[in-house]
Amino acid sequence: MNLKPETFAVTVSQVNEYIKKIFSQDENLKYLMVKGEISNFKVGPNGHCYFSLKDKKSTIGAVMFNNASRKLAFVPKDGDEVICFASVSVYEARGSYQLYVEHMQSTGQGQMLVELEELKRKLQAEGLFDESRKRPINKYPNRIGVISALNSAALKDILTNIKRRLPTVEIFVFPSLVQGEEAPKSLLKAFELSQIYPLDTLIIGRGGGASEDLNAFNDETLVRAISTSKMPVIAAVGHEIDFTLVDFVADARVSTPTGAAEKATIDKREIFQQLDDAEEQMENALRRQVANKLNNIKSIDEKMDYFIRNKITTTLNKVDAYNSNLDNLNPTKVLERGYSITRTSDGKVVKSVKELNPNDKTETIFKDGKVINKVEEVIENE
Repeated sequence: MNLKPETFAVTVSQVNEYIKKIFSQDENLKYLMVKGEISNFKVGPNGHCYFSLKDKKSTIGAVMFNNASRKLAFVPKDGDEVICFASVSVYEARGSYQLYVEHMQSTGQGQMLVELEELKRKLQAEGLFDESRKRPINKYPNRIGVISALNSAALKDILTNIKRRLPTVEIFVFPSLVQGEEAPKSLLKAFELSQIYPLDTLIIGRGGGASEDLNAFNDETLVRAISTSKMPVIAAVGHEIDFTLVDFVADARVSTPTGAAEKATIDKREIFQQLDDAEEQMENALRRQVANKLNNIKSIDEKMDYFIRNKITTTLNKVDAYNSNLDNLNPTKVLERGYSITRTSDGKVVKSVKELNPNDKTETIFKDGKVINKVEEVIENE
């Protein structure tokens, strides 16, 4: 049998696909911390960072896509010693393997970040960061607690903005260290003290700083304590790019002290506007009620007018009927029909012949006059 080489040949793409598959199946290549020196660092128009990571013996290509590079806390440059959290895979188009970097830190912080990520994953697995645990922030608080450094710009900013927005609120300050070795214990002590007070909201925070300055807010004991807070907690630690474990466990997170004040209170101007709106709604409702009452009164008035008119008409008709009946009973009317009335000399109407005697004088009244009579004889019916 004469087999041609083409029968067994594979394409370049198939080779690269196969190699990439092997890389993707190797667990040791998925989560790496690689330490080295940056060289040939470039940022593409799409925001992706391309560079090499090298040591004294070797070099490996690396890429950090823009969704990851936006989170960088520093600007990398050639010659920087860094630790990259990355995976290794194959770029099939060129048949080269490279690092796909998810996070980058300057040397010296690598181990701390590793431990922090491990702690974060542990606490997250326990449910301390679950959204279902988050409580709403009361926008109409009576008492707010603030944990921050005494006389700091952050504390002043929080107090000033709370009072500006809602002057009626009562503020309790629990001073604490916010950086340094003693800061975690100091923050924990301030937090425990805050739990004694009947607060509606608790703010814990500080101004911005380098990542290492925020380490106190990554303390496990502090984070666990905050997860048990009796009142909702607002974390205001650092700036927008900085996230600490306190941020994740808090009920709400803001990036600045001003943001904490705004999150914790409603602006008095909004309250005034709400009152104005409520007043307008009440006036409109009152106007509608008055209009409805007037319409009801008008309707009742029309009904009463109709009833009275109808009653008057009915009564007049009855009067007319009574008048007609009375008129028919008028003796004059009877006389007009051919009847007459006989009266004695003293004016009594004669109703029976028994009331008369011979020689009595009487008068007979007709419709057009009367006749004077003298009774000659009284004859009774048998």
